[in-house]
Amino acid sequence: MTPNELATWMFRELSPLAPRLAAAINRALLDVGEGSVLVGLGPGTHVDDPVSFTESETIRLDGRDPAEILARITQVVWQLEAHSRWQVFIDRKAGPPGVLELYYTLFRPVLGDGLGR
Repeated sequence: MTPNELATWMFRELSPLAPRLAAAINRALLDVGEGSVLVGLGPGTHVDDPVSFTESETIRLDGRDPAEILARITQVVWQLEAHSRWQVFIDRKAGPPGVLELYYTLFRPVLGDGLGR
């Protein structure tokens, strides 16, 4: 699956549920990408450069079960991790009743030992 296909599918799956996470995954896959094998590019653009960024989101539950929302988000994130080098940490913040407050950290770890091996 190409990064474009993966981003399109993930956006379709996540945008009705968690639009900020969907946008963050699009940014990771399409704007930042997997990195280039070319040397001398700017910080974060080489394949061996670690990259990370964060996003937060408040989801109104409107009678939905938070466990179902988190399960769906987790399924999509597993597909991201299976088809790219990107990984996502999801933290749930304490929030008022009726909302789900989530904090996402998306990161692309260094390949191998960071020396191109």
